[in-house]
Amino acid sequence: MNNGVATRQADLSRSGSVAEWRIRLSTVIWFVLGFGFLLSFPIIFGWAAWVFAVVLACAAVLAAPTAWIRPVVFTRDRQRSFAARWLRSSVAWLFILCIVVAAPIYYLATVTELRPALAPQATLTNGRKTVVFQGMQHVGSENFYKAVIYDIEKAIAEGYILYYEGVQTATPESQEFFAKLTAEVTAGGTDLTGFYKLMSEACGLRFQNDYFTLLEADKKEHPQRHVIADVDAIEMKQEYERLMRSDPTFARTHADDFKAQTASGDSSDAMATAIEWLRSGSESQKKLAGVACRGWFTLGTAPKDDQPPGPFDPIILDLRNRALADRIVADPHDKIFITYGANHLTGFFELLQKQDPVWKVTSVKWLRTIEVPKQFERELGLSGFGHP
Repeated sequence: MNNGVATRQADLSRSGSVAEWRIRLSTVIWFVLGFGFLLSFPIIFGWAAWVFAVVLACAAVLAAPTAWIRPVVFTRDRQRSFAARWLRSSVAWLFILCIVVAAPIYYLATVTELRPALAPQATLTNGRKTVVFQGMQHVGSENFYKAVIYDIEKAIAEGYILYYEGVQTATPESQEFFAKLTAEVTAGGTDLTGFYKLMSEACGLRFQNDYFTLLEADKKEHPQRHVIADVDAIEMKQEYERLMRSDPTFARTHADDFKAQTASGDSSDAMATAIEWLRSGSESQKKLAGVACRGWFTLGTAPKDDQPPGPFDPIILDLRNRALADRIVADPHDKIFITYGANHLTGFFELLQKQDPVWKVTSVKWLRTIEVPKQFERELGLSGFGHP
């Protein structure tokens, strides 16, 4: 008899412990969902109030089957009415959906802070010449371009010759080919300068050329130390045609080049429409779009292991790397400061070493190219993360 009572007491004790842990777990889950729901408010209402209305409607719809299933899964819900179960489920779904909607913005903002996009500034030498290669990004944060301009002005004071990136299009033929090439690469963007300006404005960033105008006075006074060290688009066309004749793999890959201009134009129009819509949006919409765009840029520029070369790399990278390395070797100056796309550094350095194995890297520093706006950091509570 005593054993039976003891057993029942133990069962009740275990049942009570399980119920207590269920209550605790439920409380924690509701707290997390509620906290996430509150954090989602600046994102959802910053975009538009109708977004919350859509989420609320979706939550109400999803709550109906959930309320019907709950008694099957949770015995305690069998004592509750369908309306009570539906209301409870609606609140849960509202919390979950708001978190899902807001999470990408928080993720992209956090990525920008914790895994920042970086550009290298590498100092190379063979004992006779010193080359400073500043990796560039056409669209970036103001602090990045200010730091680059500061280093350029310092290099000028130390007697460096300045090399700039910039494909030349001096003739109608070169302009035509470069327009076709950039249309293939940027989905219809024939005007790269305009494209970069639109992107920088939509993302709340800056365009590289807006800061290089600070060097115009020195260019006018000392044009000999400012060199556009890039190829002409005609050279790119000639290399393209040579590869089409001599490289079967390249020829197969590019058999349909320049034939899908209509589709590319449609993509370009859609992008232009989206950018124009963002430009006419509210301040909060522009801010959120800027944060998302910064995150996409950060993810897009991050180095990837075993990334296959792009289809146009033989033209856009390899040809220009060879031209840049040959120019460096032939240049009689012993101090050269280069501002060029960061993706060119590795291939360019390997070409220098092929011509002279003595070339080596003596130092590398990294500049952050994209930052989250400080005001948005404060609003999201991200201050203190990432780089200062």
